[in-house]
Amino acid sequence: SSLAGRTSTTASRSSLGAEVRQGVVDIPAEGSTTGDMHLSAKTMLASKMPYMLYGTAWKKDATASLVTQAIHAGFRFIDTACQPKHYNEKGVGQGVTTSLLQLGLDRTDIFLQTKFTSVSGQDENNIPYEKDASLEEQVKQSVHKSLDNLQTTYIDSLVLHSPMKTMEETLRVWRVFESFVDEGKVKQLGISNCYDMRTIRHLY
Repeated sequence: SSLAGRTSTTASRSSLGAEVRQGVVDIPAEGSTTGDMHLSAKTMLASKMPYMLYGTAWKKDATASLVTQAIHAGFRFIDTACQPKHYNEKGVGQGVTTSLLQLGLDRTDIFLQTKFTSVSGQDENNIPYEKDASLEEQVKQSVHKSLDNLQTTYIDSLVLHSPMKTMEETLRVWRVFESFVDEGKVKQLGISNCYDMRTIRHLY
């Protein structure tokens, strides 16, 4: 689950009463039978419409192409991680950048979510930060790597991939996360694979 400002939900076209075309969704507006709204993450969040995140794990060298196809198909919320073991984050950035140019979209039309993954969740031969650096420095290096990979100046949602081994370490990571929010480089924070409500209460 995600401790984020908004959580993703699954909704069928029929439940939305919408017909999706390339980059556009027709939604019955209140008091009318049809409406026409440009598919944009910013607009969808403001309208409180349900949305789905497009997951990018295990797509390897096909990541850029598949992300481009997903955005062309109407996806506007993209999930990835700075974890080369399972994600090609740079490929996600390539796919998003290509789609923005091809569809004439703005950066705010796409919601990018990425994650910080601890050393224990990384391939020891391909860690995207210095494994012997302090925990705080690891987080900083990971976030800067994500910004570079995704070719963006900010991240919409930064998620802790799972709680750290101790609450003290989890809070150390979270404080660095909060510093990126203060700098305007991250819009919201979240945590995944967390099954202890006490952890969420501590972070809150």
